[in-house]
Amino acid sequence: MLGISLQTVRARWASFAGTFIALALGVALLATTGLTLASSVGGGRKPVWYDTAAVVVAGQNSIEVVVDPGTEDEYTAGTSTNRSRPLPADLAQRLPGAIVDRWLPGNAHPWSAAALHGLPADAGPQRDDEVVVAGARTGELTILGRTFRIAGTVPGPEAVYLTDRAAEELSGGRIDAIAVPGMSAADVRKAVGDGPRLLTGDARAEAEPNPDGDLLAVAASLMGTTAGVAAFVAVFVVAGTFAFAVAQRRRELALLRAAGATPRQVRRLVLGEAIVVGVVAGLAGCAAGLLAAPPFAHSMARNGFAPSGFTAGFVWWPLLAAFGAGLLVAIIGAAVAARRAGRVRPIEALREASVEKRVMTAGRWVFGLAFLAGTAAMLIWVPVEGPEAIALVLLDAQLAITGIALFAPLLAPGAAWLTGRLLPGVTAALARDGALTAVRRTASTVAPILLTAGIAASTLAATATIWRAEADASAARLTATGVLIDPVTTPAGGVPVAHGSVYIDQDEYAEPFDALFAGPGLGRVMRVSVEPAEGTVVVGHALAESMHWRAGGTADFWLDDSTPVHLRVAGVLEPAFDLDDSVLLPWSLGPGHPDAVFLTGPAAGVEGTVLTAPEYFAALEADQRRMNDLALLTVLGMALLYTTIAIANTLVMATADRSRDLAVLRLAGTTPRQVLGMVGLEALLAAAAGVLLAWLVAGAMLLAMVPHLHTAGGADPVLVVPWTPVLTVAAVCAVVALVAALIPAALALRTPAARMAAVRE
Repeated sequence: MLGISLQTVRARWASFAGTFIALALGVALLATTGLTLASSVGGGRKPVWYDTAAVVVAGQNSIEVVVDPGTEDEYTAGTSTNRSRPLPADLAQRLPGAIVDRWLPGNAHPWSAAALHGLPADAGPQRDDEVVVAGARTGELTILGRTFRIAGTVPGPEAVYLTDRAAEELSGGRIDAIAVPGMSAADVRKAVGDGPRLLTGDARAEAEPNPDGDLLAVAASLMGTTAGVAAFVAVFVVAGTFAFAVAQRRRELALLRAAGATPRQVRRLVLGEAIVVGVVAGLAGCAAGLLAAPPFAHSMARNGFAPSGFTAGFVWWPLLAAFGAGLLVAIIGAAVAARRAGRVRPIEALREASVEKRVMTAGRWVFGLAFLAGTAAMLIWVPVEGPEAIALVLLDAQLAITGIALFAPLLAPGAAWLTGRLLPGVTAALARDGALTAVRRTASTVAPILLTAGIAASTLAATATIWRAEADASAARLTATGVLIDPVTTPAGGVPVAHGSVYIDQDEYAEPFDALFAGPGLGRVMRVSVEPAEGTVVVGHALAESMHWRAGGTADFWLDDSTPVHLRVAGVLEPAFDLDDSVLLPWSLGPGHPDAVFLTGPAAGVEGTVLTAPEYFAALEADQRRMNDLALLTVLGMALLYTTIAIANTLVMATADRSRDLAVLRLAGTTPRQVLGMVGLEALLAAAAGVLLAWLVAGAMLLAMVPHLHTAGGADPVLVVPWTPVLTVAAVCAVVALVAALIPAALALRTPAARMAAVRE
């Protein structure tokens, strides 16, 4: 059967072109993302700042959670934090020749740390308002609200050097690391005891901040999501292509059955075709991924999804995994079609007409009803669960869209016919009837458009609506007269605040949650039922419910430098969209320098930039929103690419198969222009039906979400629909459908109608 499969693929290469492209593209994407991920974790970090120090002393930066305590399965799960605990102020006195280092924003250090790089002692800043820089910068610099004049430049790794006194003041006395150039690790351990970490060799890099760590995590998440979408849609495209091909070849398969082929042999034939296409597409995709990985990594770095200089090299196992995944996708996608092909009866070879009698299989009914039942259950469940369940609305929308897509053979023809009902003329009537009677062709065109347009509309609109609701709720909560950003000092009556994170043991894993560190008087500038005092914490409603924290009880968690804290719960906030999963902490536990000051008096005369509440929260979330939008568009772009392949492949196969129908129209007196008009309009009606069904589902999910935001938030919700990308996705689907239908039809019409009508199947 493999030999027959090879001959079939070679004879019907046009039918398998779309499958080949989809699989090759999926394998290329998996290979590209796999190579990028493997390159990012392959070699580890090398020390840069502490490369000359024999030993580096740093605070602990790990959180350990005991899982299944007291049982045979007990183990410890560790989580590393980006920051380390501060070192004791007297620790350096026990270490002869030790160099105290403090890490400040902008890679700023005390001048004493310049000794690590052999800089002369007299080359540093002479005054507390001066800095010297390693680099080509001039003018002034602002660090934690204080402005410094650049007094000179020095060689060495890129850095900013302050006087030791200025660095100590800005850091609040915090010591981040101590470099010990001339002592052995054993001697250092004797001097410092068992508490701090002793780092040698490449491990010294752990004492250096790793701002790229979060970016690499974002990159890994984005690549994983994109690859997942690609794999899902690739299975959908392959399954649709093989199902359509089997439907077109029913008489051919029936002839094989009449010639003695068993159902098992027919199934092996179809699976053999999938394996042949999968192997060739896998090899092509691996080669393409190997070429695409370096520029892909560079583009991620340019867009802020990865650190600068991020690149990808050759690693063999991602290529092998991508090839295997592509072959598996091909087999899975063809499995249902192979099963259907095995059920073709020999008598069907004698039928002259190929009327589509049964397009809704038992599997479509079962899975379609299951998805829609899950959608209905979640619509009932989400409002009951409270604000933390808002994210489930997106999942609900995808369930509904998938369910409707499975019922496309029932819904798509009628939707296409209704869409063109008001269009006048014979051409429009033929297009409507063609969309209504060619159920499989119409459904195969509508389904990928429905999936892509529906996911795009629901995801983009829901995300924009949630962002807007959160910003509006935060702004409505703030009662301050203004917000001073990058403050040098705190004006009289102002309340300093700093945003950070804490780690909480959630489901036996230390997860980060948002934290707001505030000075005394938070209740004067923000609508909160209770404010944190020394030794207490105020908890958001959803977080308190999940952790079973109650007012008057206690809460245990870790700060962002892994310092454990045990605080009394001063109160639990009312359900609110902006602070539901956050904690409010006293200023003494924070970083020591404010991100902003909430003002209680007039902004006139205040030094610095003062923003209104909406401006402040919009600026606070601008970069995160940009990253989120880019990530969404990346994933949706991949889905749209696969949609174009599915649409084009379906219409190319369908148009080639209906060449005799087009010839009959020509012989009946229809002009080539009228035939092309009918074909193009039929494709547009199918595209419009897909978009219409997608928007109806997305609209229903969004309308279900908005009242939920109203009950959860402190401001009236506003439904935000980013029409530009939503309409762009719909327009691209329509254009692809039109072009994919017209080009093969135009090529078919170049053959004389009499010769086309005489062509045998």
